[in-house]
Amino acid sequence: MKIAYITAHTPYGTGETFILEELNTILQLDVDVIIIPRNPPKKVFHSIARNLLEKTIWLPLINTAITMFFLKACFRQMVVFRIVKNIFKHSRSIQMIIKNLAVFPKAVYISQRLMKENIQHIHVHWGSTTATMAWIISELTGIPWSMTLHRWDIMENNMLKLKVEKAAFTRCISQKGREEVLEITAGEYEERVKVLHMGVKLPYSIASEVYPSNQVFTIACPANLLPVKGHRYLINALKLLKDKGVEDFRCLVIGDGPLEEKIKQDITRYHLQDKIVMRGRIPHDELLGMYEKGDVHAVVLPSIVDESGEKEGIPVALMEAMAYGIPVVSTKTGGIPELLLDGAGLLVNEKDSEELANALYKLKSDICLYQSLQKKGYERISGSFNSEIIAKKLVELMRANCDV
Repeated sequence: MKIAYITAHTPYGTGETFILEELNTILQLDVDVIIIPRNPPKKVFHSIARNLLEKTIWLPLINTAITMFFLKACFRQMVVFRIVKNIFKHSRSIQMIIKNLAVFPKAVYISQRLMKENIQHIHVHWGSTTATMAWIISELTGIPWSMTLHRWDIMENNMLKLKVEKAAFTRCISQKGREEVLEITAGEYEERVKVLHMGVKLPYSIASEVYPSNQVFTIACPANLLPVKGHRYLINALKLLKDKGVEDFRCLVIGDGPLEEKIKQDITRYHLQDKIVMRGRIPHDELLGMYEKGDVHAVVLPSIVDESGEKEGIPVALMEAMAYGIPVVSTKTGGIPELLLDGAGLLVNEKDSEELANALYKLKSDICLYQSLQKKGYERISGSFNSEIIAKKLVELMRANCDV
């Protein structure tokens, strides 16, 4: 089977590491893949992305060749005007119309390339403009397509009802996400909206049973510095720990984003410079290497529902830690409870720094709890979030919906 994968940036750029892992796993399943990033940068950040470059069509969002081809297609193919009509009809705002029209020329240009390559199925991550591209290409070529929806892209609702109708299947990464999609579609197409989690690769070895008593208890928070990640509540929780006389801990804040300066200011204001280390964004293999060496003893994601209503799906950052036998602490938001059910991790209420501080202290001081979370967390990932098993299920869905 020969498929095309449409991404936002992958394999370029610093994000979408979960897509890199998925693609590398799919390539082991006798599937030929062509990757088309929507508007790729030129920098490759993660080492696991390099073997995907030869399978990637690097094109800017717009250039002279794309523009000229698009203009010719407008005169030759009436379907182009039908697509434009649907964009205006189904986009919920002027801004959304502009976003969808912006990817139109590249989608038209890519469609002829995919026909020449005899692509049998198109899969796309994100229900926003990447899915718009896949829908346009399918309308022009007849190639079946499908999409993976995460969290913000469901909330954005960029022509989602039309896209779910046109897609061969829609994959939601959490049950909560599926419920939200079916609410948007008024319950239609239920049989084609499926739950298939993102997965992670299981390591060859996992962390020791308990963290070494002669080491400072090291907490990691691997998350982009965005409001939805709730860093401020973690900083408050760590201040509470220190105020209670707990000293032998440190926290690594791993990621970058618009809140970086604000977080640094909070660290200084609470005199936590000796407890919180801002690591910035680091390559994915470096983070996993820290887990493998036992440099991290717990992972925390203090996620919230932000003012716009955005919330987590099922964070891969938690899954990766659990796969290495590292206990995790997070909040009862989005799809997180779906991941941490049956004692696979500690759950606290969002925006509750005191409850978060208590959970971290209990994890640090209760060896039996620590060992239980290690065991149950690993079992949860190996049983339901194993990337090899999930990739096989995804490929099976594509094979059942391909152009033969």
